[in-house]
Amino acid sequence: MSRQPADGPHKVLLFIPHLQQGGAERQILELMRRLPPRYAPSLCLYRHDDGARHHYEAYLPPGEPRHALGVDSMGPVGLRRLVELLRAERPAIVHSYRDKANLWARLAALVAPVPVVLTSVRTRFQGPLYTAAEFLLQTRSDRVLTNSRGIEEELVHWAGVAPHRIQIINNFIDLEEFRPPTPEEREAARAHHGFLPGEIVLLLPGRLALQKHQIGLALSLAMLRRAGELPPSVRLVLAGRSRDKLYSRAVPVAMRLAGLGDRVTYLEPVKDMQRLYHAADVLVMPSLFEGMPNAVLEAQACGLPAVVSHAANRDGIVIDGESGFEAPTLDPAALARAIARITALSDDERRRMGARGHAHVSGRFHPDRILAETVALYDELLAAKGLA
Repeated sequence: MSRQPADGPHKVLLFIPHLQQGGAERQILELMRRLPPRYAPSLCLYRHDDGARHHYEAYLPPGEPRHALGVDSMGPVGLRRLVELLRAERPAIVHSYRDKANLWARLAALVAPVPVVLTSVRTRFQGPLYTAAEFLLQTRSDRVLTNSRGIEEELVHWAGVAPHRIQIINNFIDLEEFRPPTPEEREAARAHHGFLPGEIVLLLPGRLALQKHQIGLALSLAMLRRAGELPPSVRLVLAGRSRDKLYSRAVPVAMRLAGLGDRVTYLEPVKDMQRLYHAADVLVMPSLFEGMPNAVLEAQACGLPAVVSHAANRDGIVIDGESGFEAPTLDPAALARAIARITALSDDERRRMGARGHAHVSGRFHPDRILAETVALYDELLAAKGLA
């Protein structure tokens, strides 16, 4: 039985645990809405959730997500339902995103074979279970995709994945949505968020978690404050959900101990990230580890200069000294120096730096290139299976 009508599109089942706000979730939806008509994608989640419409209403095609397994977490029940879905839908391609979905998609494909199985690893430090799964199940993936050099190195050196099985395809960035603001848009965005004229707004978007290193940023800002090098007009904005409970409770304490309590604004996950980028003056991303950080891509596309750790810049999103500054990872003094340099610039100098970032991201990470690489891979693998 054919996997699709002879003159019809190839079915692609895209599988991800949920649509909470995050980078991988947006990437799977960007792919879904950009695939050419010869592919017919549908989306499968563990269960339907309200967050999908809240965060991604503009990205979800009508009728999606089409499939939900009706489980909060995968196990025998979820696996059985995924196998039943594969047998009923008979997709030509299963393309999963994130470590948990990658594990279960490959197990299901062992029971209900699918011509092409693609797994996308989007995070660093997957943990021992999923690292072992990558080693044991790598032959069940026609290609292991990732978006970052750092993740590729971990897959090879930690998980033992054969290099020829891995392909880097960078993230999509919507250059129509994420673009530099007009003066009027910037003024309106700052008014919306209550930022005062003359304030230098440092923005760190991302969940409150060890990975994002908010406490390390507090230490760096405290160093500047004690040295008299932190302008009184600086405001720090932390935008993201409290994922790590202990760490998220420790962040406000660290900010107060650093003498920054009245300079910090905490925002819940923000739906309109474009407006927040437009309102800010500098993106700060001091992460201890990252794959391909969407926030850095989006901010630079919006013309926002950035201070990033080396771990957050493994793929060269920020050009050090041109579109922002890079500091060694886990070096609070170096991070403090980079922040001091960028806050000492004039507004015009920061805008020119951001404009160079926009030009770099628009050229190197253009969505047409990312889509072309993905579709070429789909076409190649289907042709190898005699389904082109």
